[in-house]
This record gives sequence, structure tokens and C-alpha cells, in this order.
Amino acid sequence: MRITVRVYGDIAKIIGRNHEVEIAENATVAALLNKLGQKTGQRQGYIGEFRIGGKDLAVILNGRNVETLGGTGLSLKDSDEIVIMQPTAGG
Repeated sequence: MRITVRVYGDIAKIIGRNHEVEIAENATVAALLNKLGQKTGQRQGYIGEFRIGGKDLAVILNGRNVETLGGTGLSLKDSDEIVIMQPTAGG
């Protein structure tokens, strides 16, 4: 299946802004992120200095934060769209 990935902020400088990733049926968000990291020459479990599966990355699946949907163990469907960016805080 094919997943569209959009990347924003400093992470885009590391791995690029737009990706189309082919991945196995029912693959998880974590598997997709690891495959994208591997494809762009990153070390296992990381995209740049940002750890996959933790609070280092804000990952949005079809407009909703994956943390509110169950985390990076969530299964993907064909044509899903993932957005990756650094989480922000302010006050």
C-alpha cells in the first residue's frame, strides 16, 4: 500500500519534505516511520535526533495526532496521509 508523508520544520531539512512510501498491508505507523528513516539514511528508531515512538515527534494521521488514536502501533490503510513535525509548546 502507498502512504503519503509530509514533513515540516527542521525534520524536513534532514529527510526532505514530501515522500510516497510503499509499505506492507496493515503496517503500523512505527513501521512506516522506521522505513522512512531507513530510506533516508537514518539510524534505526530515529529520524535525525528525534526518537520514533516517543514525544520527540508530532505525528499526524489524516489530520489527527496518533497519540490520541493509540500511538505508533496504530495500523495504516492505503492512501493514508502522515504529517511529521516537531512538537511545539508555548505560552
